[in-house]
Amino acid sequence: SACPIHQDIPEYVQLVGEGRYGEALSVIYEKNALPAITSHICDHQCQLHCTRMDYEGAVKIRDMKRIAVERGFADYLQLWEGATEKTEYRAAVIGAGPGGLSAAYFLSRAGFDTTVYEREESAGGVVRHVIPGFRLPVEAIESDVEFIKAHGVEFHFGVDTKKLTVETLKKQGFTHIFYAIGSEIDNELTLVGDRTRVITSLDFLGQFRKDPSKCTLGKHVVIVGGGNTAMDGARAALRIPGVEHVSVIYRRTRAEMPADHEEFENARAEGAEFIYLANPEGFEGNMLTVRKMVLGEKDASGRRRPIPSDETFTIRADTMITAIGEKVDGKIFSWYGVPLNEKGWAITDAKSKASAIDGVYVIGDAQSGPSTVVRCIASARDAVEDAIDRILEAEGVEIDEDEEHIHDEEDQPIEELVAEEDEYFGELELRKSRILFSKLFGEQGFARREADRCMECSYICNKCVDVCPNRANVPIDLRNTGLFDNPFQILHLDAFCNECGNCETFCPYDGGPYKKKFTLFSRRDDFENSTNSGFLVEDGTILIRVDGRLYPCELDKDGVLVGEEEGLSDEVAAIVEEVFASYSYLLGEVEE
Repeated sequence: SACPIHQDIPEYVQLVGEGRYGEALSVIYEKNALPAITSHICDHQCQLHCTRMDYEGAVKIRDMKRIAVERGFADYLQLWEGATEKTEYRAAVIGAGPGGLSAAYFLSRAGFDTTVYEREESAGGVVRHVIPGFRLPVEAIESDVEFIKAHGVEFHFGVDTKKLTVETLKKQGFTHIFYAIGSEIDNELTLVGDRTRVITSLDFLGQFRKDPSKCTLGKHVVIVGGGNTAMDGARAALRIPGVEHVSVIYRRTRAEMPADHEEFENARAEGAEFIYLANPEGFEGNMLTVRKMVLGEKDASGRRRPIPSDETFTIRADTMITAIGEKVDGKIFSWYGVPLNEKGWAITDAKSKASAIDGVYVIGDAQSGPSTVVRCIASARDAVEDAIDRILEAEGVEIDEDEEHIHDEEDQPIEELVAEEDEYFGELELRKSRILFSKLFGEQGFARREADRCMECSYICNKCVDVCPNRANVPIDLRNTGLFDNPFQILHLDAFCNECGNCETFCPYDGGPYKKKFTLFSRRDDFENSTNSGFLVEDGTILIRVDGRLYPCELDKDGVLVGEEEGLSDEVAAIVEEVFASYSYLLGEVEE
């Protein structure tokens, strides 16, 4: 799905709508180690892919998670069976940021005797020490951390983590090691002139989170960058006494800006000015010299490359805060004893996060570079699952790749209510709309309404059918078979498809239906030139292909597949048989 942790969203949305908050939180905890934190700052890609977006607006999924967390925790504790009994496997987690906390949670649930080592005096990493409190209250962080501690995880703070080498930890008896250090180094901006009033975003936001009264910026503040950190910097600067004007300078346009739409709208609503196609070059006195930029061809990021023009201009600035990205200190892995590649990154497997040393993993930002909290959770989960798989394999337990090892006024039209809530899709408007919902029918009424708006795409999702301009995707009704959770399976019609990619763009599951759906072919050459699983009817023979393997079959007088069908799944057979029984008009060669 669009969610990096594949959260079971429709399931918990429905439970929240029914007021079964503890059960909803139980569903969330299966795959999400930090529900309180993510209920505030998750970038909710799920909402951008929600099938309700085609109508009056996405279901407020993150708000539903927040309701489950705030109203369901006490009930969830009644359902929780307590900390898992520890096994002989011991895990060390270096770093207590989102990735490290998540690894500790999943490890402890799997029975690992888990210890977390953290350089700072408290857990949370960037979410505690950098992300401002107006976005993420400390109570949410403490809630998640305390529950992880309740799983039997041991924490050590104020540790010199550079000394925690693979060799050292192995000698202490740890069977598994997870390095979860964050992106702690700001990228530097090339600038001539006075740099004494240039502050990095990590330094500024760290001080703001710790004690805003010690931040002295002057009247005019310039933020350089276009990501969420830049938006946090702008909003934080606007809260500093004495600051009158905040400008955000970005070298591309709004279309290329990586900041979440919600965070951008929040910064703009609070008064930040945005200056596009601009890059600072010099800082003298209280004036910042800025180079105008133009956009060229696309670069490796897929965005158009900013190119300096011959024009410059100046703007007033008492302080400049740089927010042009962070990076991981790659040198630290050489101290840890983890092999590096030629670029100085730890050598890891992209899926499992396993390093070149058995039992040693690199997760979160340390493995992928700066990322979101929910992607760090996903990274940790991938690594822990791999560790479990390897243990089971060594013990001779057969692993099913399809299984997951970690359990995992009321008469007012809803369209009007959602329109009011979505006016800016920002925090200010969300706050206003929640008050509106509360006045009309309370928080539970809001939850019930949102649950009713959920189109249950986990049960029936026909988005690729709706968006295909050529009608190359058709739903096949398989309710009578009892074989499918989703009773309407999509059949892709190869002859009708021009591979425009529309279905892939709008798929809420981040899939590519024209490449991944079971396909009906009408011509032999098309069948042979494709790698899709599917079938071709030719001279009375039904040639079925599944994952590259061919099954020549035919139908008997009762409409049942016979022939070389051994190894063919019941589900595939049911689709083919139903097409012949009820959708025979789709068969046959299509004339060009």
